[in-house]
Amino acid sequence: MSRFKRLCTGALALAMALCATGCSAFLAEDDLYLLPKMPEDYQDLTEQIQAVINQGAEFSAPLTGENIQNIQLQDLDGDGVAESALAFFRMSGEEKPLKIYIYHQSRDAYELQSVIEGAGTNINTIAYENLDDNPDRELIVSWQISEKVHLLSAYSVSPGQVVEIFSTDYTNFSVFDMDQDNEQEIMVLKAASEGGGDMELYDFQDGMMQLQSTAPLSTGVTNVSEDSDLRRGYLRDYVPALFLTSSFGENGNSSVTDIFAWDPDEATLRNITLDEALGFSSSTWGYYSVVSPTDIDKDSIMEIPSSTAIQEYRQTSSAPNFWINRWSKYDLEGNAWPVFTTYYNSQDGWYLILPEHWLGKITLSRNDAAGGGERAVVFSYWEGDNDVAPIPFLTIYRLSGSNREARASLPGRFLLGDSGEDEPSVLYAARFEENSWDCGLDEESLKEQFQIIRTDWDSLY
Repeated sequence: MSRFKRLCTGALALAMALCATGCSAFLAEDDLYLLPKMPEDYQDLTEQIQAVINQGAEFSAPLTGENIQNIQLQDLDGDGVAESALAFFRMSGEEKPLKIYIYHQSRDAYELQSVIEGAGTNINTIAYENLDDNPDRELIVSWQISEKVHLLSAYSVSPGQVVEIFSTDYTNFSVFDMDQDNEQEIMVLKAASEGGGDMELYDFQDGMMQLQSTAPLSTGVTNVSEDSDLRRGYLRDYVPALFLTSSFGENGNSSVTDIFAWDPDEATLRNITLDEALGFSSSTWGYYSVVSPTDIDKDSIMEIPSSTAIQEYRQTSSAPNFWINRWSKYDLEGNAWPVFTTYYNSQDGWYLILPEHWLGKITLSRNDAAGGGERAVVFSYWEGDNDVAPIPFLTIYRLSGSNREARASLPGRFLLGDSGEDEPSVLYAARFEENSWDCGLDEESLKEQFQIIRTDWDSLY
């Protein structure tokens, strides 16, 4: 859902909730988003919602995810019309204090269709997904029982009836069509307290979401939690997969990525990178990673980085400052297919695809100006001998501040890109040093190799 649509939906929800009360009881900073006038066909809905509040309820919207409004308009029957309104409440003092009221629009009036009740302190998240072979959408609700305990449930809703079709504790979860049958499956991550754990796949069968298959995590993974880096994506040949990156080992100073995919020949879920002899995904293990699995080349297939420290000239610290990332995509058999190698600068918001003949022949350093308006990374030719000084051949700049355009056009510099706004707040520029190492790139080819880090990489196509 776009940010504009979320804001509009939230504004409409607040307007519906407030107008019936004269807008005096619930005014807060969110009033900036109130719509100026309530559509007439929502009047009865606001009255019904106000009646629930008059009984002692308070709004209790989901805490996370895309659907975080107090009142949400949804198409639950799959006919293309959002005729259902869901309101989220908490009624203190009850055994199941959390309530989801589901109203259905019939002509110009809303009627209460169903109520879902849950225990706990909050609704953590809600999703609306088609889990069976009918066009209607089910509700997937995460109930926050306590700070560290969550319960995941799914409900089928029809007039006057709510059927719980699934419920389990979980560490993290995702909803994805793993077996490519045009129906969504629920993938549930369950971490063990002593480390490791399992990924479970639930599919719709005989009117319920039932456990179909389980695959183990790498032995030795730690700090697996609801905030773990669990990403949806695709393998080669556009096979759906889940990518879980976790801390690894007793000290947690390394990481490993487990990849889970559905094997159609064996009709089972597999951890395709798991080395059974070693007990962990050795091919995706590394001491350090500056970035998680990402569709780095924009082909809709997820790539995984393997990070290696760049040796620095007369380095005084034992902690590396610069890293290169060798990116690979994987197939269903767990085979890695190299893509390219990058220097990835998350701090400055860019990365550079490195020519293969640079590897082993360069070192990096910083040359930042005082004040933070000019940050620079210097690439130098160097083959690792501390008795021979590196030879700078390329500098890439991140420029901000009021004089960024002037600094981008200083002698020898040329523009690489910008932060993307109508009036960009950040410019990126570069300069080749004269009479230096011939790196094999010119202005045009450098622009092709240079990429700005965007925040929408994790969206699925």
